[in-house]
Amino acid sequence: MIVALLVLALVLAGLEAARAVLFPRVDSPERVDAIVVVAGAPDDRYVYARHLAEEGVADHILVSQPGGTGKYADMIAAYCAASPVVARDGRQIDVDCFTPDIDTTEGETTAATRIAREKGYQSLLAVTYWGHVSRVRMYFEHCFDGDVYVTDTPRPLSRSRKHALLHETGGYVKAFIKPAC
Repeated sequence: MIVALLVLALVLAGLEAARAVLFPRVDSPERVDAIVVVAGAPDDRYVYARHLAEEGVADHILVSQPGGTGKYADMIAAYCAASPVVARDGRQIDVDCFTPDIDTTEGETTAATRIAREKGYQSLLAVTYWGHVSRVRMYFEHCFDGDVYVTDTPRPLSRSRKHALLHETGGYVKAFIKPAC
């Protein structure tokens, strides 16, 4: 009986993780204090965050800038160097880049939350890729006291569903064993 209950619990947990990765709930708030770009891949999340800010969603963008070298690191450095950005309506959009406490989603969340508290932000919109939305939401909701919204990019990564499911399921296991903050 205990083995059957354990198997059932594992199956239900697996189905919930699959749902969270493959069909995440995404948000589109009208206004937040800051947009947080979670690093991870050279996709359009940086362009999309800037687009959202220019459309009036926020006047501040926080960008995770993990260490490293190469084309991706150079792209983030160039993005960070382009601050402030002036929107078409004349508003100044500040781009603040930060080094995560550790080079993981947990480290990004901890650092972004600390910065948000220091700056007095009450609401955040995190931008990431589709398979990462639910886990990013879990970390930020655990760490940040204000309103948290999470969205994916309009042009998603070409990662396969299988790859995302395997990678993100491992991330969920880690998040449950060792929650952020």
